[in-house]
Order: sequence, then structure tokens, then C-alpha cells
Amino acid sequence: MASPVLRIIFGDVSDSRKMHLDSGIPATLSELHMLVKTFFDLKEDFRLQYMDEDFNAFMNLTSMSDVKDKGTLKVIYNPKPTLEEQFITLYPVEMSTNSSVYTCQGTSSPGPSLVSSCSDDTLYTSTPHSSPDVQPTRQFSWLNVFVVPKFTYDVELELQQKNAEYEANGTLFKPGIKLKGVILDGLAQEMLKYTKYPKDYQCEEVAAALTRTHPCLGQLGSKTGFWGWKQSLKYKMQNYRTKLGRLGDPEIRVNSLKHKREGQGKTAAVKISQKAEVYYVPLPPKGESTESLETERVALLSEIKKRDNEAVIKAKMERTFSHRRLEIVEQRPMIRDFMNRWPALFKESEVNAEFLRITTKPLQAKFLAQLDNLTDKLMKIFEGSKGAKGQKIKDIMAISSLCDDIDIKREHTLKSLVIYFNEDPDLLFKEYLTSSTEDERLRSTAATVMGIYTIRREGVQEPEDVGVVIEGTTVMNNLGSVIMAFIILFGLIYALDLSYPNDLKYTFEFCQILMNLDGQRLSTKMQQMKLKMFA
Repeated sequence: MASPVLRIIFGDVSDSRKMHLDSGIPATLSELHMLVKTFFDLKEDFRLQYMDEDFNAFMNLTSMSDVKDKGTLKVIYNPKPTLEEQFITLYPVEMSTNSSVYTCQGTSSPGPSLVSSCSDDTLYTSTPHSSPDVQPTRQFSWLNVFVVPKFTYDVELELQQKNAEYEANGTLFKPGIKLKGVILDGLAQEMLKYTKYPKDYQCEEVAAALTRTHPCLGQLGSKTGFWGWKQSLKYKMQNYRTKLGRLGDPEIRVNSLKHKREGQGKTAAVKISQKAEVYYVPLPPKGESTESLETERVALLSEIKKRDNEAVIKAKMERTFSHRRLEIVEQRPMIRDFMNRWPALFKESEVNAEFLRITTKPLQAKFLAQLDNLTDKLMKIFEGSKGAKGQKIKDIMAISSLCDDIDIKREHTLKSLVIYFNEDPDLLFKEYLTSSTEDERLRSTAATVMGIYTIRREGVQEPEDVGVVIEGTTVMNNLGSVIMAFIILFGLIYALDLSYPNDLKYTFEFCQILMNLDGQRLSTKMQQMKLKMFA
């Protein structure tokens, strides 16, 4: 069954784009808002409108019942408010149900730090420094351009005056201890939405953004003009982590010395996100405990046995995300044991959903769109390969040119990439004929740490079965195509917090380029590949 697809309009109909919903139509408006934001890499705040059949005009989208397969949505960017409009007051309204609705006076601040959408049962708006719930600590992956948040009204007013003085006579402003503390607090709160462990370059980007936004805060005696702000941000984030650790933050807790195993020494290994995970160790849902979430996990084991129960499974998987994630990061279970505890995760739709929860990016749709868009560029890069490597790639692409199946073409492009990076495709792709015995396949599978198996009839390109193997265990099968199995494997690496195989690390790092997942952490080889692709 084909996945739902939406037509997204930006501005007027001259800029229309297609968005595939491989995990189905989202259940809530907030999920749809996030999908649109991440799929098209939108930086500005926006709202959505849908084409109303009764009036044949675009209307504000307030209910998911108005979103249909092959429907049309329109992105409306929210206007940037004036200084006086930046600050709002939240007013709780009594409801007959347990959910709360918040209304506001004024306009909320736009920008990447605020998702101004709502679920079907909860509606709220907030300033960047206020939230009705502590749960969504981090909302997005690190921004290409950091946006300095708005501070309190009096601080903004003072900075506005000092900026005017700087423009008039070049006078720099050195804030007092109290004012500097307010500025650092505001920046740190904004950074916490992306990471609790900022890298050196991230602190530098924030400090640079601060002096660009408020040039009066530049510092003399520094080559960059913001070195002091950068150092102060590092200390501020360190102090915040100490405070969060005392409050029992799970991500900070897994890094503490008292959780090290016996004989591991004194220095704690920092278990922070290494592959651009946004929600590495999230907080549990409000009102939930370890015991209540474990009860939900046990209930999932029964729900997965029922027919046509995807909606219930999806809701319970969403609710138990923090419980599952902490178990993975802290306990490092064997794959076979984890499959017995969380069988619902090993479904195509749930791997896509888990990847979205962890990285805020749609896995299958974005991967395929990016691969297809860059295929022509990759072909030109491959043409520069010489010797045995170049000949292997030519042989693979020659077979691809004779095939009309898009999935087969994508498979050959992927295998060519592995060869281009001087890695062995036979380590990742295991090919079997239907004539091979089951014992042969089982022995090969048992020796596979991480890979994709394909069963084909001799002389036939289309596979009869494609599956994913991790730690010698077949975790998923009947995936339809090699490219789909590879996408699922990449998603499981994130969902299960696995390391890239050393012999295939460049291939998987390339996937981070495709998915726009924190390219600054990539190896030198992948940085060079990125320059070739986007030159």
C-alpha cells in the first residue's frame, strides 16, 4: 500500500513541493508541524493552512481530520513581532477534562526555539523562556545559524540603547555582574534546547551570534571579539549540568562517577550523543515513573498480538520512549534480549517513528529524497575513480543502467558508494540464492555483526526476501528492497545506540551528510566528500 503524500505550497503555487508520509498521517498537529519543519529544513516559525473544499480557499489548520492523503497544505510564515510584542502572559482555563488549554494576549516570539503548534487535546503558546511542561527540553538538532533569544524587557531596552551608542561613537558596553548573568542565563536556556554538552565550536557560534546581534557587547583585547563570552558560556553550561544532576536529570545521571561499574577507574566516560541525537536520554512524561512506564511496556507485549492495533501501539511506544531509551543507554542489553522486551520497536513504521523522536528528522522520506537529489552529483564523483576501484564501480553502474526499478538503481548507487570509500560491500551485503540451504544462511547470519541479507533467484534482480541482521540475529525481514533494509539498519543504529562498524564507518557517516546530522563531527574524509558534493 502506497504511503500518503501531501502537496506543500510555499508562498504561491509556483513553489509547490511533495512530501511523502512513510509512517502515515501523523496523529497530532504538533507531529505534522515538526515533520514539515524538519523535512524542508525550515528555520522560521510558521503555521499551516489546508485547502477547504466547501469554500475552495485556504483555511487555518486546527484539526488533523482536515488532512487527507494527496491533500494540499500551505506554509504561512509568522511575522516577526516588535519588541513590545515579545512577552506574553499565559492564562489557564478550567476544562471539564484533565487537559489544560492556555490562551494568550500578545504574540509569541517566532524562531527555531518555539513550536507554535498544538496537539488535538492540548493547545499552548509560550515565550522561548517559558513552558507549561518541563518535558520538551530539546526540540531540534543544532542550528546552522544560532538565533539569540530575546531577554527580559529591561535588558532588551538597555542593550538597544547601548547598541545605538556603539553605532554612534563606537563605545563598547561592559555589563555588570547581574546583567551579564541574565544574558548568560538566557543563552544557556536556549542552548539547552539543543544540547546539554555543547562542543567548543558551538559555544563559539553562540558567542559570535551574541556580538553580531548586540555589537555593543564586543570585547577588546580578543582576536575574535567574543572570547570572554565563549569561556563564560562554557562555565555557565557546566554549572547548569551540575544543577540538573542534583535534580536527577537522566542524561546527566548516566555520566556520573557513582554509576560507573566496578573496576572502570575514576574518569567517567561521557555518554552524550555522538551522532547528532537531539533526545539522547529524554525526561519521562509528566506524572510518569519508572514503575508506571514498565507497566506500559508489559501492556505493549499484549497489544502487539492484537490485529489492527497500530494506533494503540504507536501511542504506547511514544509514551515509553524515555524508559526504553534509558534502558538502551544505561544497560546496553543484547539485541536478542531487547527484542523480547520491546518487540514493537522492530517494525518499519516504529523504526521511522523512533528515529524521528531521537533526531527530529523523518528517516525514510528524507533519506530517499536526498539520495535521489544527489545521485547525478555522485555519478560525476564516481567517474573520477581510477584503477580497480573505478572498474568495480563501472561494472555495478553498467548493470544499473539496464534496470528500470528505482530501488535496484538506489541499491547499486549505495554499493558504489561503499566501494568509493574503499570499504568492502561484502561485509555489509550478504547475497544468497534460493537454492542455498537454510543451514548455510543461518551459519552466515550467526557470524554477522551487522549487515543486510538478500535472497534472490538466479538471474533475477528483484529479491524474494531482504532482512537486517544485528549481533547474529535477524531483527527484521521482508523489507522489500536493499535500500529500504539499509535505511532501517541506519535507523536501528540510532534507535539502539549502536556504534558504526569500523570497516564501514565512512558509509554510515555519509548517511549523516544525507540526513544533515551534525556534519561538524564527521571525519576529515567525509568533510572532503561533503565539499565535493555541495561545491
